[in-house]
Amino acid sequence: MKKEVDDLDIEILNYLKTGSRKSLKKLADTLEQKTSTIYHRLTRLKSNNVILGFSLIFNPDFLREHKISSIRLKVKPLNINSLDDMFIKSFANFISNEFDNVLFIALSEEARMIHLLSISFSEDQHEKFIEELTDNPYIESIEYEHFSHIVKGQNILGFNEDWVRKEEKEEEEEEEEHELEGRTMEIDFGDEEELKF
Repeated sequence: MKKEVDDLDIEILNYLKTGSRKSLKKLADTLEQKTSTIYHRLTRLKSNNVILGFSLIFNPDFLREHKISSIRLKVKPLNINSLDDMFIKSFANFISNEFDNVLFIALSEEARMIHLLSISFSEDQHEKFIEELTDNPYIESIEYEHFSHIVKGQNILGFNEDWVRKEEKEEEEEEEEHELEGRTMEIDFGDEEELKF
């Protein structure tokens, strides 16, 4: 059943789509409503599943080396048509739970096709991911391509603190390497008087 959404709800949603970290008072003042009215409307929109949640949009350009890839998986047929649809949904859930680097999963209207967006931070990591998918006995074929730049839709990335911590860790390792390169090797030959050739 479709949830009822009126003009005020639409104004609230339009306002929030430019950024959800806005105070209730500012939102109420902008829409010339009481703060309590806006609060109750937001609560209702959330409880009716019109709003699924509030989230940040993480800028992928902050991550130095990463690849975002579009992947098409064709699942092997089960030869039992009534089970195919149920199995593909179940298999998509398996991929979602098994791989943290998968950002997005959608099922195609074309039977047995699953579409993924994934992120990887090195060619090795991407190849290992594709290898694991290839080795899966339920996958018939895989096609993929890398994106060069996201023009719109950065919010699909969400946020994973491991991505940022990975960047911090790599920076620390690079700093340590530079420190080691800059050091001169000191060798203690002991007391010069003891040296005999």
